[in-house]
Amino acid sequence: MLRNHPVRITSYVGALVPLLVARWPGVDWYTLAGLVLTVLGAGEAAQRFEDAKTTAAQNTPSPWDEATERQRLLTLKEGPSAAGTP
Repeated sequence: MLRNHPVRITSYVGALVPLLVARWPGVDWYTLAGLVLTVLGAGEAAQRFEDAKTTAAQNTPSPWDEATERQRLLTLKEGPSAAGTP
């Protein structure tokens, strides 16, 4: 689940930090600072993971690329009148 939804889980944990402070107002600030830094680090890691998935998806060839190329070759075979030029 963490691998599929890292940003969502990080946002839930980030939303819990203010609730923890409201629930336990006497919490040690050093502990709170460590928790906040951990959440920020997890958010950065999640962002990099999502960026890597986006880059991989952009570099994956589409099945439509082959169909477009076949259509272009068929149009060239049929001649200029098939391409819409008089």
